[in-house]
Amino acid sequence: MLDVEKIYIVHYTRLIERKMHMDAFFRANDIDVEYILKYDKDDLTKSEIDEYYLQSKEDYDERILGIFGPNGDGFRELAAAEVSCTIKHYNAIKKLGEECAEYGLIFEDDIMFVENFSKLFNLYLNKTPDDWDAIFFGSCCGLDVGNRLKDHNKVAYLKEHPASKCADGYLLKTDLAKKITNTMKPFVTISDWELGYQLALHDAKVYWWSPPLIRQGSEHGLFKTTLR
Repeated sequence: MLDVEKIYIVHYTRLIERKMHMDAFFRANDIDVEYILKYDKDDLTKSEIDEYYLQSKEDYDERILGIFGPNGDGFRELAAAEVSCTIKHYNAIKKLGEECAEYGLIFEDDIMFVENFSKLFNLYLNKTPDDWDAIFFGSCCGLDVGNRLKDHNKVAYLKEHPASKCADGYLLKTDLAKKITNTMKPFVTISDWELGYQLALHDAKVYWWSPPLIRQGSEHGLFKTTLR
Protein backbone atom coordinates (compact mmCIF):
# COMPACT_ATOMS: atom_id res chain seq x y z
CA MET A 1 0.00 0.00 0.00
CA LEU A 2 1.10 3.54 -0.69
CA ASP A 3 1.28 5.97 2.21
CA VAL A 4 -1.17 8.40 0.62
CA GLU A 5 -4.81 9.25 1.20
CA LYS A 6 -6.11 9.32 -2.37
CA ILE A 7 -4.73 8.86 -5.88
CA TYR A 8 -6.17 10.55 -8.96
CA ILE A 9 -5.40 9.51 -12.54
CA VAL A 10 -5.73 12.02 -15.40
CA HIS A 11 -7.06 9.82 -18.20
CA TYR A 12 -8.38 10.18 -21.77
CA THR A 13 -11.18 7.61 -21.88
CA ARG A 14 -10.55 6.48 -25.47
CA LEU A 15 -7.05 5.26 -24.61
CA ILE A 16 -8.23 1.89 -23.32
CA GLU A 17 -4.79 0.29 -23.49
CA ARG A 18 -3.40 2.86 -21.08
CA LYS A 19 -6.13 2.23 -18.51
CA MET A 20 -5.63 -1.53 -18.78
CA HIS A 21 -1.91 -1.02 -18.16
CA MET A 22 -2.56 1.18 -15.12
CA ASP A 23 -5.32 -1.04 -13.73
CA ALA A 24 -3.09 -4.12 -13.90
CA PHE A 25 -0.38 -2.40 -11.87
CA PHE A 26 -2.74 -1.02 -9.24
CA ARG A 27 -4.59 -4.32 -8.81
CA ALA A 28 -1.32 -6.20 -8.42
CA ASN A 29 -0.21 -3.73 -5.75
CA ASP A 30 -3.57 -3.41 -3.93
CA ILE A 31 -3.84 0.33 -4.64
CA ASP A 32 -7.16 2.17 -4.99
CA VAL A 33 -7.34 5.03 -7.51
CA GLU A 34 -9.90 7.39 -9.01
CA TYR A 35 -9.80 8.26 -12.71
CA ILE A 36 -10.53 11.81 -13.84
CA LEU A 37 -12.67 11.13 -16.91
CA LYS A 38 -14.78 14.21 -17.59
CA TYR A 39 -13.75 16.78 -20.23
CA ASP A 40 -12.30 14.51 -22.92
CA LYS A 41 -11.12 16.56 -25.89
CA ASP A 42 -13.88 15.11 -28.08
CA ASP A 43 -16.58 16.25 -25.65
CA LEU A 44 -15.42 19.78 -24.85
CA THR A 45 -17.87 22.55 -25.65
CA LYS A 46 -16.83 26.08 -26.54
CA SER A 47 -18.29 27.37 -23.28
CA GLU A 48 -16.24 24.85 -21.28
CA ILE A 49 -13.05 25.79 -23.13
CA ASP A 50 -13.75 29.48 -22.54
CA GLU A 51 -14.44 28.79 -18.86
CA TYR A 52 -11.12 27.04 -18.25
CA TYR A 53 -8.68 28.34 -20.88
CA LEU A 54 -7.60 31.92 -21.51
CA GLN A 55 -5.79 32.29 -24.83
CA SER A 56 -4.01 35.55 -24.12
CA LYS A 57 -0.41 36.39 -24.96
CA GLU A 58 -0.48 39.24 -22.45
CA ASP A 59 -1.51 36.94 -19.61
CA TYR A 60 0.87 34.22 -20.81
CA ASP A 61 3.78 36.64 -20.79
CA GLU A 62 2.90 37.88 -17.33
CA ARG A 63 2.56 34.40 -15.84
CA ILE A 64 4.85 32.08 -17.73
CA LEU A 65 7.56 34.39 -19.02
CA GLY A 66 7.62 36.01 -15.59
CA ILE A 67 8.60 32.67 -14.05
CA PHE A 68 10.41 30.73 -16.80
CA GLY A 69 11.87 33.60 -18.83
CA PRO A 70 13.34 32.55 -22.19
CA ASN A 71 13.20 28.89 -21.12
CA GLY A 72 9.40 28.91 -21.38
CA ASP A 73 7.46 26.88 -23.92
CA GLY A 74 6.52 29.97 -25.94
CA PHE A 75 3.04 31.39 -26.40
CA ARG A 76 0.78 29.45 -28.76
CA GLU A 77 -2.79 28.24 -28.99
CA LEU A 78 -3.22 24.97 -27.13
CA ALA A 79 -4.53 21.94 -28.99
CA ALA A 80 -7.84 20.49 -27.82
CA ALA A 81 -6.02 17.54 -26.23
CA GLU A 82 -3.78 19.91 -24.24
CA VAL A 83 -6.77 21.93 -23.04
CA SER A 84 -8.52 18.72 -22.02
CA CYS A 85 -5.47 17.38 -20.18
CA THR A 86 -5.00 20.64 -18.27
CA ILE A 87 -8.68 20.83 -17.31
CA LYS A 88 -8.39 17.30 -15.94
CA HIS A 89 -5.31 18.23 -13.93
CA TYR A 90 -7.19 21.21 -12.52
CA ASN A 91 -10.10 19.00 -11.49
CA ALA A 92 -7.78 16.40 -9.98
CA ILE A 93 -6.16 19.16 -7.91
CA LYS A 94 -9.59 20.48 -6.92
CA LYS A 95 -10.77 17.04 -5.79
CA LEU A 96 -7.55 16.54 -3.85
CA GLY A 97 -8.14 19.81 -2.00
CA GLU A 98 -11.71 18.81 -1.19
CA GLU A 99 -11.21 15.15 -0.32
CA CYS A 100 -7.77 14.73 1.30
CA ALA A 101 -7.11 15.71 4.88
CA GLU A 102 -3.35 16.19 4.41
CA TYR A 103 -2.11 15.31 0.91
CA GLY A 104 -2.86 13.33 -2.23
CA LEU A 105 -1.23 12.03 -5.40
CA ILE A 106 -1.89 12.78 -9.08
CA PHE A 107 -0.71 10.62 -12.00
CA GLU A 108 -1.05 10.86 -15.76
CA ASP A 109 -2.22 7.70 -17.51
CA ASP A 110 0.92 6.75 -19.45
CA ILE A 111 3.42 6.14 -16.68
CA MET A 112 5.76 3.21 -16.09
CA PHE A 113 6.75 2.31 -12.54
CA VAL A 114 10.16 1.29 -11.24
CA GLU A 115 10.50 -2.10 -9.60
CA ASN A 116 9.32 -2.09 -5.96
CA PHE A 117 7.57 1.23 -6.57
CA SER A 118 5.31 1.09 -3.51
CA LYS A 119 8.14 0.26 -1.12
CA LEU A 120 10.41 2.95 -2.57
CA PHE A 121 7.61 5.55 -2.63
CA ASN A 122 6.94 5.09 1.08
CA LEU A 123 10.67 5.11 1.84
CA TYR A 124 11.22 8.32 -0.16
CA LEU A 125 8.27 10.01 1.50
CA ASN A 126 9.58 9.09 4.93
CA LYS A 127 12.96 10.62 4.03
CA THR A 128 11.47 13.89 2.73
CA PRO A 129 11.52 16.93 5.06
CA ASP A 130 8.12 17.61 6.60
CA ASP A 131 7.98 21.15 5.20
CA TRP A 132 7.19 19.99 1.64
CA ASP A 133 4.19 21.40 -0.24
CA ALA A 134 4.69 19.54 -3.52
CA ILE A 135 6.88 16.63 -4.65
CA PHE A 136 7.73 15.58 -8.23
CA PHE A 137 9.18 12.13 -8.84
CA GLY A 138 9.13 11.50 -12.59
CA SER A 139 11.90 11.55 -15.18
CA CYS A 140 10.20 13.31 -18.12
CA CYS A 141 12.52 15.09 -20.58
CA GLY A 142 15.54 13.86 -18.62
CA LEU A 143 14.89 16.38 -15.83
CA ASP A 144 16.79 15.57 -12.66
CA VAL A 145 18.56 17.39 -9.84
CA GLY A 146 21.97 17.09 -11.52
CA ASN A 147 25.03 15.15 -10.44
CA ARG A 148 26.52 18.17 -8.70
CA LEU A 149 23.73 18.17 -6.13
CA LYS A 150 23.31 14.45 -5.64
CA ASP A 151 23.95 13.01 -2.21
CA HIS A 152 23.74 9.25 -1.69
CA ASN A 153 22.16 9.88 1.70
CA LYS A 154 19.32 11.94 0.22
CA VAL A 155 16.37 11.27 -2.05
CA ALA A 156 14.52 14.62 -1.71
CA TYR A 157 16.00 17.85 -3.07
CA LEU A 158 14.49 21.29 -2.51
CA LYS A 159 14.03 23.02 -5.88
CA GLU A 160 14.09 26.74 -6.57
CA HIS A 161 11.31 28.14 -8.74
CA PRO A 162 10.40 27.40 -11.45
CA ALA A 163 10.06 24.02 -9.80
CA SER A 164 7.58 21.94 -11.83
CA LYS A 165 8.94 18.79 -13.45
CA CYS A 166 6.38 17.75 -16.05
CA ALA A 167 3.08 16.54 -14.59
CA ASP A 168 3.40 12.76 -14.92
CA GLY A 169 3.37 12.21 -11.16
CA TYR A 170 3.26 14.62 -8.23
CA LEU A 171 2.18 14.90 -4.61
CA LEU A 172 0.38 17.97 -3.28
CA LYS A 173 -0.45 19.03 0.24
CA THR A 174 -4.14 19.75 0.65
CA ASP A 175 -3.66 23.40 1.60
CA LEU A 176 -1.64 24.05 -1.56
CA ALA A 177 -4.21 22.24 -3.71
CA LYS A 178 -6.90 24.56 -2.38
CA LYS A 179 -4.79 27.62 -3.18
CA ILE A 180 -4.08 26.41 -6.72
CA THR A 181 -7.78 25.70 -7.26
CA ASN A 182 -8.52 29.34 -6.48
CA THR A 183 -5.93 30.80 -8.88
CA MET A 184 -5.41 28.35 -11.78
CA LYS A 185 -8.73 28.94 -13.54
CA PRO A 186 -8.58 30.11 -16.26
CA PHE A 187 -5.17 28.70 -17.15
CA VAL A 188 -3.04 30.17 -19.95
CA THR A 189 -0.89 27.20 -20.95
CA ILE A 190 -0.56 23.43 -20.62
CA SER A 191 -0.60 21.73 -17.22
CA ASP A 192 3.11 21.36 -16.42
CA TRP A 193 4.02 24.96 -17.32
CA GLU A 194 0.91 26.33 -15.62
CA LEU A 195 1.68 24.27 -12.54
CA GLY A 196 5.16 25.77 -12.43
CA TYR A 197 3.62 29.23 -12.32
CA GLN A 198 1.12 28.24 -9.64
CA LEU A 199 3.83 26.78 -7.40
CA ALA A 200 5.85 29.98 -7.67
CA LEU A 201 2.78 32.17 -7.14
CA HIS A 202 2.08 30.45 -3.81
CA ASP A 203 5.76 30.25 -2.85
CA ALA A 204 5.42 26.48 -2.42
CA LYS A 205 8.26 24.36 -1.07
CA VAL A 206 8.85 21.91 -3.89
CA TYR A 207 11.04 18.83 -3.73
CA TRP A 208 12.25 16.56 -6.51
CA TRP A 209 12.89 12.91 -5.71
CA SER A 210 15.98 11.32 -7.19
CA PRO A 211 16.42 8.67 -8.46
CA PRO A 212 13.00 9.05 -10.13
CA LEU A 213 10.28 6.47 -9.49
CA ILE A 214 8.32 6.68 -12.75
CA ARG A 215 8.87 7.18 -16.48
CA GLN A 216 6.46 8.35 -19.17
CA GLY A 217 5.41 5.50 -21.42
CA SER A 218 4.77 7.93 -24.29
CA GLU A 219 8.40 9.06 -24.00
CA HIS A 220 9.82 5.54 -23.91
CA GLY A 221 7.89 3.84 -26.70
CA LEU A 222 5.17 2.11 -24.66
CA PHE A 223 2.45 4.50 -25.89
CA LYS A 224 2.09 7.15 -28.57
CA THR A 225 1.68 10.73 -27.38
CA THR A 226 -1.79 12.16 -27.99
CA LEU A 227 -1.33 15.77 -26.89
CA ARG A 228 -0.50 17.33 -30.27
